[in-house]
Formats: sequence, structure tokens, C-alpha cells
Amino acid sequence: LYFRRFDAFGDRSMMPASCCGCLPRRQKKTNSSELYEPLLLDKERQAVNDLLRFLQNDDGGTAITGDRLRALQTLAYSENVDLQRSASLCYSEISEKMTGAVTEAMLEPLIFLVQSADMEVQTASSLALSNFALFGPAENKDIIVKAGALRALTMLLSSENVDVQCNACGCMTTLATSERNKSEIVTNGAILPLLKLAKSRDSRVQRNATGALLNLTHLEPNRYELARCGAIPIFVSLLQSRDPDVQFYCAAALSNMAVQEEHRILMSQIGGGEVMRHLIALLSSTVGKVRCQACLALRNLASDANNQVKIVDFGGLRGLRPLLDTSDVECCTAAVAALRNLSIYNGNEIALIREKLLPELNRLLASDAHPDIQCHAAGTLRNLATEDQKDEILSAGCVEALANVLLEPRTPDVVSSEASAALAVLAAGEKCQESMAMLRDGKFAQLVLEMSVSANSSELRYNCVGIVGHLALNAELHPLLLESKPSLLEVIRTCVETGDVGYVHIGVWALSHLSEGDDKTQHCVADSGLMEILEELMKEDTAEEIKQLISATMKSLQPNNEGTSSL
Repeated sequence: LYFRRFDAFGDRSMMPASCCGCLPRRQKKTNSSELYEPLLLDKERQAVNDLLRFLQNDDGGTAITGDRLRALQTLAYSENVDLQRSASLCYSEISEKMTGAVTEAMLEPLIFLVQSADMEVQTASSLALSNFALFGPAENKDIIVKAGALRALTMLLSSENVDVQCNACGCMTTLATSERNKSEIVTNGAILPLLKLAKSRDSRVQRNATGALLNLTHLEPNRYELARCGAIPIFVSLLQSRDPDVQFYCAAALSNMAVQEEHRILMSQIGGGEVMRHLIALLSSTVGKVRCQACLALRNLASDANNQVKIVDFGGLRGLRPLLDTSDVECCTAAVAALRNLSIYNGNEIALIREKLLPELNRLLASDAHPDIQCHAAGTLRNLATEDQKDEILSAGCVEALANVLLEPRTPDVVSSEASAALAVLAAGEKCQESMAMLRDGKFAQLVLEMSVSANSSELRYNCVGIVGHLALNAELHPLLLESKPSLLEVIRTCVETGDVGYVHIGVWALSHLSEGDDKTQHCVADSGLMEILEELMKEDTAEEIKQLISATMKSLQPNNEGTSSL
């Protein structure tokens, strides 16, 4: 009636891959007679001399404007390819030092050079663009795109030169960290050439291509376009790469793609669940970020029942268990979040318990410095708390662990809400009811009743009523519930008088349990004044389910009649 099972997934942001320094920095300065053919136009010779003086004195803080920019333009637009090479080398060196933002006027000659047919010019100029994007201020990314560089970069992705490919991919990766640029990159047709380069034999190219593709997955429309272009099988295949960065980028991309149900279906159809086998294998990676990202991808895939079964069948629990004890908080959080989704499927309950995960969940509940871990641990126990498993959970000490979290004053409301939801489900079991009644020297029920009216969180108050409402199924606990301050009847009145459908429902539901008690309990209910309120509710436009509960309660309170109530 009350407590929905958790199904979590989310979009994961990644840092860009580093751009490749494919072109070594010049080791020494040279003069014009060493670099250029003897016959130069006067303005070209002057431009060379101006730039050499500038590079010798520049510390990175000088803007490229005026005479310096005109000198670069002269060399870039020259018909002499050697001068174009020199211009691209100048841009490359400037890009390593310059700390200020670029301008469109400064980028225009560089973009022209990127489109050169000369491989040396392409290599140096593409490296310069990559450096400006990666090492310059954040606004450089948007300025580069606004200046029209994407079309030229997309063309370079089809180059036969691996250094050019590497630089172009690296630049794309960095540009794609800007929200404005993600859709622009796709619009310019970069997906297909990036997917081709993702299969490159050059590890640098493959690393930067998969990094760029990952950053594109952050936008939902891009995810659909990537799927249409065949990205999912490529990502799945590359999970087996020997390069940890490629593994990481592809696992993260699949995690983002798995936000959409149709993409999860596509993934699970490849090789009968090959993606899950590969991700489970990555849980044993020696690289922490790969393990963590594999957990996150499995968590998102475990949003579907079929995948929940397959992940457990393929040995996912054995892979996740060691990560619950890692000192890497992010990885531990991801692992327990994956377990939470796996526990949604009823058929997995026995497997999770046999894997001896209950003591681990108890330990994680005590991680008061990490609320997310506590939430997922409590949520997992709530999912496991079916009728057949309640006794196992009780025997493992989970009820007491949850109660300790709930009653700890410093526990954040979000964690208390999760713990109370789990306890409300467990409280439906007779043995759990008896155990809860004995907690805190027999004061547990009273403390929960107090929270049901004093807690700041509406969800927490609601869940607390669910706990005591289930305790009211046990007639032996009725005196305790009625004599507490506040009493259960007072809590029920508070619920009913709110007018909120959810609170009215749970209040009447709890009252129906008390109405089945002994004569003393029934007299307390009859004398509480609640019957008059319920009679008014029957006359109003009250939900039919609530009216049925009210009718059952009234029937139970009639002399010589036995009624029943059900949740």
C-alpha cells in the first residue's frame, strides 16, 4: 500500500580525455634563413621576423592582435606551403603558452590551416586547436565552435594520419564538455567518423574517440542518434579493450545510454547479454574508476526485470560483494546502488541472502558519514523484506540496525525515510513485530509514534504511521500502542484530520487493525470520537477504498460481529 521499490538511474558526467601531444614542441628557435626558401615576398619576410621576435619574448600573457595577428594571417594565407607550416607551428607554440581567451579573428587563419592538404600543416594546426580548447579558459570551447571549427575538425576525423586523427578527436572531446556544443557536434556529422575511429588500432586515437562519444551521450537526443548510428554494439565490444581509459569511457557511455528503456533492450539483445558479462568482468579491474563505472552501468541495466535475473545468473553478486567493503566511497555507493536494483526482482532474494549480503548491508547502514550508502542499504533491505525472507532479515540483525538508524537524531531525513519504509514492510511479520516491541527497552513503538507527529519530513511521518499500523496487527501490542504519548489513536486522528487522501487512508487502515482487538481496545476506539469523523467521511466524496476500510472498521466494532481488515 505504501512503499514503492526503488528504481534508480542517472546521467553520468565525465571529464574529457586529454588531447594528444602528437607534435613535439620545437627544441630551439631558428632564424628565417634556416626555415624558409630564399625568395620571399617582403611582407612575408617581415611577418616571419615579427613572429620570431614575438615568440622569443612571449610569456603567454600577450594577446594575438594587431601586427602579430596580421603576421600570422600573412603566413597562413601564403601560397608558400613552408610559410603555412611555420604559421601552424607558431599557432601550436602560442597555444601552449596563451592564458587568455582566443578570438574569432585569431582563429580564422588557424581554421584555414586546419583545412590544408599538407599533412604537417594539418597536424600542427589541429594540435593548436586542441590546446586552445583544453588548456585555455572555458569560453574558448564556445568561441572555437562559433568560429566555425567543427566542420573542419569533422573532416579531419577522416584523415589517414593518426596524429591528425588523434588531435581532432581530442579537440572534439574537449569541445563536447560544453553543453552548447554537444548538439552542434552531432549536427556537423561527427558521430559516424568518431565511431569508426573508436575501432582504431592506435590507442591514442581510440581513447580520444571514445572520450568524445561519451561526452555526446550526456544529451538525450544524442543518445538516440548514437543508437541509430550503431554505437551500442561498438561500446559493448570495446569493454574488452586492454586500455582502462577506453573501458571506462565505454562503460560510462553505456551507463548513460541505458537511461532509455529501448536502449537497455538493445544492449541486452547483443550476444544474449554479452554487455552484462563484460561489465561483471570489469568489476574485478585493477583500476578503481573502471570498477566504479561498471557498477553504475550494471545499476542502470538492472532497471529491467530480465536484466536483474541475468546479472545475478552471470555472477554479478559475487563481483559486487567485494566492492561493498572498498575504501572508495564512490565505488561502494555504486555497488550498493546496483544491489538495490537487483533486489527489486523477487526471484533474486534468495540469491542475495545466500551470498551473505545481509551482514554487509547492516555494516553499510552504520556508515553515517555517507547518507547515499545508507539509503541504498535500507532500500535493498526493504526490497528483500518479502514474507519468506523476513525471518532471515530479523535473524541477521537488520531490524535492529534499521531501528538504530531511524532513531538516531543526527540521521538525515532522507535516510530516516528509507529506514522507516523498510521497517514498515518488515513490521508486517509477526516475529518482527515482537522484536520491534522489545527494542530500546520496550520504548521503540512510543518513539516511532512521537516521530509520526513530530518529524519534519512528511514521508517520514507517513512511514512511521505505517510501522505502528502494522504493529497494531498484533493484539498483544495494543495496550502499549494505546498507552503511549501520543497514543496510536491520537496519531490516527491527526492523519484523518489532515484531509490528505494518503494520510486519511493510512489512518483508517491503522484504525481497522485496532478495531479487531479485545473488548478493552474496542471500547477505546469507540470512545475516541473517531467514529463520528468516519461517519462524516462516508457521506463525503471519499475514495471507495477508504470507504470500504471504514465499513470494515465499523462492522468490527458492532456487538457480536467479527470483521476483517486488509492492507
